[in-house]
Amino acid sequence: MTNIDFFKSLDYNNGLEVAVKTLERFPLQYGTTLGLDGNPQIRPLEFKFEEDGVLYFDTVDFYTSYKEMKAHPTLQLCVCDQETMTYVRIGGTVNFTRDKKVIDRCFENSPVLTSQFGNHREVVVGYYLTDTWVEFNSFAEGLSPHKYQLPKKLVNKFEGGI
Repeated sequence: MTNIDFFKSLDYNNGLEVAVKTLERFPLQYGTTLGLDGNPQIRPLEFKFEEDGVLYFDTVDFYTSYKEMKAHPTLQLCVCDQETMTYVRIGGTVNFTRDKKVIDRCFENSPVLTSQFGNHREVVVGYYLTDTWVEFNSFAEGLSPHKYQLPKKLVNKFEGGI
């Protein structure tokens, strides 16, 4: 399926589907955090999974991005397809967890994570977004812009949340 066919196949009445299917189709995203110095920081990141309407990612407890998100718990990420001139932006509040089930799912969904930290799972920290919004934009013919606010979820839904 071409990228334009992919985008045309999405259900634009369902913001969660637009977000998840786009994140899965384009596995390398770029996320921004507010740095400890007050300046924006951008880095590649990888969506791990969605469950019950919540988007999950991970980081490592010695990464600068972890320290930044602990100090300023917001994240924006962007996925862009140059071929169709289409992009999806997602933002929300970061909530950390060391819940074993979440960490295990992160490893299941990422060969990169497994190859880098498979023997050191204790350094991996899962996180999920709340107050999540999604913005879809395209310059391709037949694709109109859409904005979504995903349903509110509990701020700290895990015991052992950080």
